Amino acid sequence: MTINDLASVRTGLVTARKKKNTSSMQTYQYRLLNLKCISTDGFIETTYIESYELSEELKDEYFTHMGDILVRLSSPYTVVLIDQPDLCGIVVPSHFAIIRVDKRKALPEYIYWSLRQDKNRITMIQNSSGSTAFGTIGSGLISSLPVASLPLYKQQIIGKLVKLSEREQELLTKLAKEKKTYNTLLLNQIYDNMK
Repeated sequence: MTINDLASVRTGLVTARKKKNTSSMQTYQYRLLNLKCISTDGFIETTYIESYELSEELKDEYFTHMGDILVRLSSPYTVVLIDQPDLCGIVVPSHFAIIRVDKRKALPEYIYWSLRQDKNRITMIQNSSGSTAFGTIGSGLISSLPVASLPLYKQQIIGKLVKLSEREQELLTKLAKEKKTYNTLLLNQIYDNMK
């Protein structure tokens, strides 16, 4: 079975083609995802989301929805799961593929986990065009990636474990950042007291 059997895969919006018309009175304000928003660990850093103005209303297919999976189409081919309400409604640019899982056939968490497996990551790297550091892949390649067929109740078990693991990693990353800041401040204060 492949991703294409379980989900629809499309590329995000080509934002350069959709520019605000200066003569238009109507303005639509959107939040736009960019490459800086996606950490290599697969988390979305919302502080980097950009503002995006257009003179026309965009189709719903270009916005993130709960359960969407985004795959960066350039190295390092990061895979992200939209699993929080505040991550919905963001415009996805053409740097990403949008995967919408048919929930009657598979669970987004399971497909997300499958896409993050080493074998699929290696396939993406091997089939990229361009150099290893800057190579790109197409959404067609993602559609053709294999997924093991499992009953939904087994997919649910894997999905829950994946979400638990992701949450733990996110908390550990935040703790490490806060600890680094704390240690820096503490060392600076000790140094200042020693002068």
